[in-house]
Amino acid sequence: MYIHYNTNQTTLPLELSALLPHNHLVFTIEKVVNKLDDNAFLNFYHEFGRPSYPPQLLLAALLFAYSQGIFSGRKIEKMMVENLAMQYLTGQLVISYRTINRFRVAPGMQELIRNLFIDLNLQLKMEELVSLECLFIDGTKIEANANKYSFVWRKAVDKFSAKLQATLKTYFQEEINPLIQEAIVLDDQEPVTSEQLTEFSQILEEELKSVNQAIEENPVKGKDERKTKRRKLKKVLRKVRDDFSARAQKYETYQATFTGRNSFSKTDTDATFMRMKDDHMRNGQLKAGYNLQIATENQFVLHYDSFPNPTDTKTLLPFLDSYPHDAKTIVADAGYGSEENLLTLDQEEINHLIKYGRFGKEQKRGYRKSDKNLDNWHYDEKEDSYTHPEGWKYVFHHLKHQKTQTGFEQEIKVYQAEEPELAPQKGLYINERYQYLKQKEAQALLSPEGSQVFAQRKVDVEPVFGQIKACLGYKRCNLRGKRQVKIDMGLALMANNLIKYNRRSNRT
Repeated sequence: MYIHYNTNQTTLPLELSALLPHNHLVFTIEKVVNKLDDNAFLNFYHEFGRPSYPPQLLLAALLFAYSQGIFSGRKIEKMMVENLAMQYLTGQLVISYRTINRFRVAPGMQELIRNLFIDLNLQLKMEELVSLECLFIDGTKIEANANKYSFVWRKAVDKFSAKLQATLKTYFQEEINPLIQEAIVLDDQEPVTSEQLTEFSQILEEELKSVNQAIEENPVKGKDERKTKRRKLKKVLRKVRDDFSARAQKYETYQATFTGRNSFSKTDTDATFMRMKDDHMRNGQLKAGYNLQIATENQFVLHYDSFPNPTDTKTLLPFLDSYPHDAKTIVADAGYGSEENLLTLDQEEINHLIKYGRFGKEQKRGYRKSDKNLDNWHYDEKEDSYTHPEGWKYVFHHLKHQKTQTGFEQEIKVYQAEEPELAPQKGLYINERYQYLKQKEAQALLSPEGSQVFAQRKVDVEPVFGQIKACLGYKRCNLRGKRQVKIDMGLALMANNLIKYNRRSNRT
C-alpha cells in the first residue's frame, strides 16, 4: 500500500511562507534588509526609463544565493525558477542574470554593503550578541578570478625596459641620426618615453615625405642615393613605430599598474601573485589573489577589507582607519606586530594584544639561556656598551636611520666589536624603541587576563575563514577588480553572518 499522490490535481495557489519552516533563513534576510533606511538605496533610484526592480529585492536574493554557495548570475536566475525560498524572497519574480550581475557591480553597491554591516552590528549589539569593544583580526588569501599564467613581474619589466633603453640609444646614434637633417639629442640619464618615440616617428615621416618629394620632382634613372635613403627611412620608421614605441608604451603601462607591488595579473590587474597555502600534496601555490582582512567578535564579522599586498604587516593601520566604530581592544597574531603598528596603537590609546615576530621563540627555555637573548648580555650605561656572555665587548658607534616601505622611520643603534676579527659577530644592531614596545607587549600577553583574551582569538576569527571556504565554497573571487572583489567578499561574509544570526535568534 502506498501513499496517494496526484500531480494532475488542480490546487489553489498557497502563501509561500506557509510552506517554509518558521525559522528559515529567508525570513532573517528579509528582516535585516528591510530594516535598512531608505536613504541607503537612493543611488539605485532612477527617475527615467521603465520601472526597475527594488534594490531590497535584489540584495536579499544575492544574500540568500551566497548563503547557499551559489555565486553565478545564471544559477541565481535558475534558483528564482526552482527554489521555493527564493520565490518567497522575490515574490515569484524571475529576474534576468544580466540584471543581477549589473546590480552586483552597480556604483552604490559598495556603500550599501557598508551600511548593511553597520546596521547589523548595531542590531547584534542591541541583542547582546556582540559588544563592539574587542576586535579579533586576522587575514587570509582568496584566489582572484584570473588566469594563473597571466603574471607580470616587476623585476622582469625593469630588466627588459633597461635593455630596450640601451638598444634605443645605440640605434638612434647608429641608424637614425645619419638619416635625418634635424639632430636628435638623447639624455643619457633619462629614459626615452613612448611620447618621445611618437615625436621621433613624426620627424622620420616628415623626412620620408621630403625625400619622396625630391625624388618625384627630380627623377634620376639608374642608381640614386636618395632611393637608398628612402628604403632605410622606411625600415627605421617601422622599427621605431611598430617595435620600440609599442614596447616602451607596454612597459610604461606595466610600471603604472604595479603601484608599489612586485607583480600583477593581466586578467585582473588589481590582483597580486601570492603564495597560497600548500595543497594536499604540499606543493606551494603561487596564484593571483587578494588579502582578505576581517575583524570578528563572537564569530560575527564586524568589518572587512581587501588588500593587494600578501603580508599582514601593512594592512592593520589602513584596516582600522576604515572601521566605522571606535576600536577599543585589538587582538591579532604575529603578522601584525611591527614597530609602526605597536607605536601607532599606543599613540592612539587603543588597547592591543598583538604578538610580534619572535614572541614564540622567546618563551622557550633554550632561548632564555641563549646568547641571542639580549638580557643575558651585560650593559654598561656609562660607557654605552654591551658585553657578550663569553666576554666580547661591543661599544656604541653611531645611529642608523632607515625607512620601511610605508615610510616609517626607524632608529637603530649600531655597536661595533672591539675585536671584530675574533668576535662571533662584527656588529650589534639594537632598536631600543622596538625593544621597549616588545617588552610591554610581552607583559600584556603573558598576564592572566591577556593570555585568556588572546587564547580566544583562534576560536573566534579563524573558524570564519573555514566557514566561508568549506561551508559556503567561497575559495575564489567571482568578480574582477579591487572594488568589485570587495563587494563580492562583503556579500559572502554578510551571508555567513546572517546564517549565524538566524540560528542564534531562533535558538532563544
